[in-house]
Amino acid sequence: MRIPAEFENKFRNLMDPSEFDEFISALNEERVTGLRINSLKIDLDTWEKITPFEIQPVPWSSCGFYIEDDSRPGTHPYYHAGLYYIQEPSAMFPAEVLAVEPGDRVLDLCAAPGGKTVALAAAMKNQGFLLSNDINPKRIKALVKNIELCGITNAVVTNETPEKLSGFYEGFFSKILLDVPCSGEGMFRKDADAVKSWNKYKAEELQVLQREIFDYAYRMLSPGGRLVYSTCTFNPEENEQNIAYFLKNYPICTL
Repeated sequence: MRIPAEFENKFRNLMDPSEFDEFISALNEERVTGLRINSLKIDLDTWEKITPFEIQPVPWSSCGFYIEDDSRPGTHPYYHAGLYYIQEPSAMFPAEVLAVEPGDRVLDLCAAPGGKTVALAAAMKNQGFLLSNDINPKRIKALVKNIELCGITNAVVTNETPEKLSGFYEGFFSKILLDVPCSGEGMFRKDADAVKSWNKYKAEELQVLQREIFDYAYRMLSPGGRLVYSTCTFNPEENEQNIAYFLKNYPICTL
């Protein structure tokens, strides 16, 4: 992988030499592939009996499994029956942390293509209310497809701006997942185009957008509710700096 020199220089200055070497080495390793079974359609015991893949459990996901990269899970009939969703193991973490329960009022604000929505609905056991939104009309099709494929019945799909939604749902949701648009540095191993397009997505510009989205999301959070902010990128502008900003500007928030 040819990592952009600007990227390397930035992280070299952020890390100890040994840490930086490990970081770059990890980026050049083979991608890790996983799937998460859909507990709305199958339980763990049954899955372990019928799985056609070599699997290892993902420690932070009760329904997640590592599989071999050449397993081609998207071609198997079980996938088309909605028995599992193909997802990077790291991407399983935000929905787990949100810890939704049946009966919750949940918002997945930047939801497409739907992997986290599927996980949330399964944890809710199709009980309660799940609003799955994405601002990109092209990505909505994939979101709807995955919701239907996985047998989700408690979700409503919208294609709106966070600002507009906040005008209708102020203080409504007990749990909000905010997996914001980001520079995608965590996608380098998976997608060569993410490396090529890295310079197009400036962290400083995305930081402004992410804070704006958070502002609207916070308006929709009910008192005592939980909001999980996540990215698939590494830089401090979109992560640590944003968390510091949220805590400073919303003193009621706690980690």
